[in-house]
Amino acid sequence: MSSQNISKQTLFTNPLLWGIFILYVIILGFTIAHHELWGDEIHSWNIAKASNSFSDLISNTRYEGHPPVWYIILWSISKFTRNVYYIQLVQCIIACAIVFLILFFSQIPVLAKILIPFGYFFLFEYGVLSRNYAIGILPAFIICVILYKNFRYRIIVYYVLLFLVSNTHLLALLLACSLHLYFLLLNIEQKKKKSVIALHILSGTLILLPSVYFIFPPQDSGLNTHFFLDRWNTSQLTALIQPPLRSFIPVPAWWDYNFWNTQFLLEAQSSYPLLRIVSAIIVLMLFVSIFIILKKNKKGLALFGFNLILSFITALIFSLTTSRYAGLIFIGFIVAYWLYCHETSADQKSRLFVNILLAIQIMAGVFAIIKDIQFPFSIGYKAKELVNEVPGNKKIVTDYWTLNPLEAFTDKPFYCLELHKEMSFLMWNSELSAAIISPDLYSNGIKYLFQKDNIKDVYMISIHSLQNIAELDAQLLKSFDATLVDKKEGAIEKGGNLYLYEIKAN
Repeated sequence: MSSQNISKQTLFTNPLLWGIFILYVIILGFTIAHHELWGDEIHSWNIAKASNSFSDLISNTRYEGHPPVWYIILWSISKFTRNVYYIQLVQCIIACAIVFLILFFSQIPVLAKILIPFGYFFLFEYGVLSRNYAIGILPAFIICVILYKNFRYRIIVYYVLLFLVSNTHLLALLLACSLHLYFLLLNIEQKKKKSVIALHILSGTLILLPSVYFIFPPQDSGLNTHFFLDRWNTSQLTALIQPPLRSFIPVPAWWDYNFWNTQFLLEAQSSYPLLRIVSAIIVLMLFVSIFIILKKNKKGLALFGFNLILSFITALIFSLTTSRYAGLIFIGFIVAYWLYCHETSADQKSRLFVNILLAIQIMAGVFAIIKDIQFPFSIGYKAKELVNEVPGNKKIVTDYWTLNPLEAFTDKPFYCLELHKEMSFLMWNSELSAAIISPDLYSNGIKYLFQKDNIKDVYMISIHSLQNIAELDAQLLKSFDATLVDKKEGAIEKGGNLYLYEIKAN
């Protein structure tokens, strides 16, 4: 029996690793069971559920700016259930599979293996939240497993996995490009023929190109290139310091009830300007330390560096100022470190630095799941309660911000004021883009409906308080009587509260 087989056999019989895996499954499952789905999680489900055929699904997702793999999974689920909570079951399985690979298939040092699963990204952002991130990480980690193995059809499996990674998210495409760079460098190191290298360059290009088609939506999309270029400003250059901090030190502003997507150093800078300099120094030290760790393995260093450069280039147009976006930089480091450890034994200093980073991730991850268990992440799940408070003969209207939870938790379309029609899901096309920037969204929408249906009152459900609505549309309170009937507050996610209003003509 080979030493590799003995090592693998030892891993699979290691009670410590099995204990860590079981603990992770229990914690993740418990947290997911207490996590309230929010708008973006539900939005993808609504699109998938409303698509009658596969061609409808592809057509509807073209406006998302995301490749279709996650939507295909949700669409498949929607064919046998209308229960939105099934997406959390799928997310849990994917997250557990990722951790299983780390524990039992990576050559990462044991202490680091134990720490990784309970960090912010693996436990919360890409664990609890049901989005199209973990589904890109899973095949990327499988690539790490097979890269150094020899079996029939290995190259075909590699390219299938690369295709899956690239077709989950724009940032996963960057990771896929970086992985393929590593693959090419590995082939060069193994002294493969130039014709073979050229073939892999061409094959990689062809495999990665389809995702670009989905990432760049049609010209009539509200999320086309012009959308981001028109909003570009010089502040995005200074914001480049944010992704590394959010990625490697994702500790939220613990004093803020709406902690999600905050980072304590960035939030505190308004009160303590000196922290801007401290943050820049920390980022510089992070990159220097990572360079020192990975320099023994130039392929791993190239993978991390290329992913980082591509992320910064992307950030110039598409700001990576949320944890879920920035986190793919950290995932790129884990992938690079995984492959580094396969070839090189990490020295004591390198292990210490990585373990400190992972300990910081754990602090952030534990804080996030405790808060998510303790408080509602979103109040969207109470949409049906508000709907049931409306008299049966009265019409319910909503705004585009609130359509997602209403449709998902009642399984029926609602009248959207901005678009003057009933909708089951939002499509980010030019029609919606024009509607949401037009003045007096609420008052104009209600006036149109009153005239069209010859009615004098409606009930409106919104994520906005009356004060916020007045700021968005001052004309509404002048033209109509708006009375708060009920409210559901307390969401961690800032747009996660719900308000029910009765609106009557003056």
